[in-house]
Amino acid sequence: MFKRILVGDAERVVLIRNKRFSEILGPGEYWIFTVGQSIDVERFNTRDLVFVSPWSDFIVKERPEIAERFLSVIETSDSQVAIVYVDGRLARIIGPGKRVVYWKAMFLVSADLIEVREEPSVPAPLIPALARLGRESLASLIVVDEGKRGLVYIDGRLERELDAGTFGFWNALSAPRVELVEMRRQTVEVPGQEILTKDKVTLRVNLSTVFEITSATASRTGVKDASELLYRTLQIAVRQTLGKRTLDEVLAEKTDIDEAVLAGVREEMQPFGVLVRTIAIKDIVLPGDIRDILNEVVTAEKQAQANLIRRREETAATRALLNTAKLLEDNPLMVRLKELETLEKIACKVEKITVVGGLNALLDRTVTLQSG
Repeated sequence: MFKRILVGDAERVVLIRNKRFSEILGPGEYWIFTVGQSIDVERFNTRDLVFVSPWSDFIVKERPEIAERFLSVIETSDSQVAIVYVDGRLARIIGPGKRVVYWKAMFLVSADLIEVREEPSVPAPLIPALARLGRESLASLIVVDEGKRGLVYIDGRLERELDAGTFGFWNALSAPRVELVEMRRQTVEVPGQEILTKDKVTLRVNLSTVFEITSATASRTGVKDASELLYRTLQIAVRQTLGKRTLDEVLAEKTDIDEAVLAGVREEMQPFGVLVRTIAIKDIVLPGDIRDILNEVVTAEKQAQANLIRRREETAATRALLNTAKLLEDNPLMVRLKELETLEKIACKVEKITVVGGLNALLDRTVTLQSG
């Protein structure tokens, strides 16, 4: 006539009479009258936390007083996620449009509801705990290295720009997409550009430029690829600049050409968040026949300059000799001094000198040098 049911401290029992929910039994001893009735029980261990039963939805909707006593019900709308805490520690993330029922027993279960569409970013204090949950976190964790910026797109729209650091975004409704933008200085090389000068000479020019991104948002929203646009802009600018000059002007005004190209390219790239620092023409390669002609011209010019300098030196030396001769003609004493200097130089090279007839005879008539 009676059925004895024992319920432990960590247990709960769902009692079913005649295929209908009757009640939830807490810890204790129960005697259930069974005459004319079919009695079924579902036994649960509350250490498992989550109440999973075919009767869970029925109890929540039809027997709210029992649910209030024994259960913690967490529900999310189609645009919400729930952050579930067990004894104050993050335990689980519940996605949109779900109901999860927990036992009110050995552990304290609480939850925070977040409107994902209104708050797509994860609060910074939650990021370490979500990283521990892995895929079950329902969030995408993003790391932006130093020297870069991150652009976050949600549903195809730019949500925000990220500095260096670790960030999280909920992916329960849509997967966020992140583009990393390099903010450090970069270089673009434009090799082998063939250009026709004003005087119809074909040149091959190699260019190099240094640039940096000053606005990550402008560099992505205003143009598909800022580096590619800079490459094309450099090509066009150098063609327009060199095409208006003759070969001689190109070779003579290389620095001015660099500055002219830089000014045009910098103005063109500024609206797209690109600051062009420097542009330099690294090499100007001439056709073989033009190069040979220029080498001959340079050789002839250098020879002409050398001949001119040689003649200037000869003229200066002749003029100096003429001036010296005039000076000696007007000053006999200086002539005698020069003779003495000459004799001194000769005496330094021999060991013995024999003088006949005195010094005047030596200087005016006969000088005999005898080596000992």
